[in-house]
Amino acid sequence: MKLIKFSALWCPSCLIMNGRINKIINKYNLECVEYDYDVDTDKVDTYKVGDILPVIIIENNNKEIIRIIGEKSDKELDKILEGVIDEKN
Repeated sequence: MKLIKFSALWCPSCLIMNGRINKIINKYNLECVEYDYDVDTDKVDTYKVGDILPVIIIENNNKEIIRIIGEKSDKELDKILEGVIDEKN
């Protein structure tokens, strides 16, 4: 499984979410790919990323299984991901 993260240097929510995203990556043993909203515009278009950042997409076999948009607490992230992906796959 792969976690794709879209963020920007100017985005305060992106900075806040970095640690929380790292916890997800470690908890679920995910591969991580990061894109900059302002630099990787082709990927932003391909994944149809809107104006709210950060955007986290979790894929399995190149198929999107969940998309998380905006700032979320650890508790919210756990609730969203619970049952969607298995810990340590």
